[in-house]
Amino acid sequence: MKNESFQFEVENLMAQFIAAMDDIIVKRYNKDRVAQDKIQVRMVYSPKERVLLDLTDKAQNIQLPVVAISIGGISRDNSRVFNKLQGSTYRSSNPKIAGKMPQPIPVNVTVNFSILTRYQKDMDQIISNFTPYFDPYIVLSWRVPDMDDFEIRSQVEWSNNITFNYPQDIASGTVARVTGDTSFTIKGWLYKAIPDANAGNGEHLIFTINANFYSLSSIIGYDPNRTYLENL
Repeated sequence: MKNESFQFEVENLMAQFIAAMDDIIVKRYNKDRVAQDKIQVRMVYSPKERVLLDLTDKAQNIQLPVVAISIGGISRDNSRVFNKLQGSTYRSSNPKIAGKMPQPIPVNVTVNFSILTRYQKDMDQIISNFTPYFDPYIVLSWRVPDMDDFEIRSQVEWSNNITFNYPQDIASGTVARVTGDTSFTIKGWLYKAIPDANAGNGEHLIFTINANFYSLSSIIGYDPNRTYLENL
């Protein structure tokens, strides 16, 4: 445990998740249900409570719609624990070096996803933007910096439910808002320290040995009736 093993795993996973979700559009319709305008929903990496406190204009009104994303927790996923003692091999940037990658730890990253809108129609559109694609999950493709050619695929599962919260007792000057809370689970990995090629701890040179082998129909001089134990 003396070797640093920070590989930006959680940061990379969250960046991939936000990039996958950060193209939600809501439309403004007229009475004939014809779209008159388009608005891109803001995606903010912050707990919902901070969004309610900070994202206000000069009139102290929240600029809606907005989606607040934050990490709810990280837990070990025992269902993906396998081959606990052995890791796997990988080819480093030096073609003559083969490395030993210790077995990573499977973790589930819980992501809180809070939708804040002024109109129910905006909430419905945001939900319809992402829920059809989590059937049953989407896949994130990412890499650990020390292994540029090693692709990692992590499933992202939706919790399959959204909890709504409607305003009840509010001041006369406060803008009403609708809140929808849901969550996602990213099935990621936390990697142990990868051996340094210059340190000589775990990586070895690969040598090519040229040899020719021929298949013979029989072995010359072999007598099946002779015992080879006579000299013992």
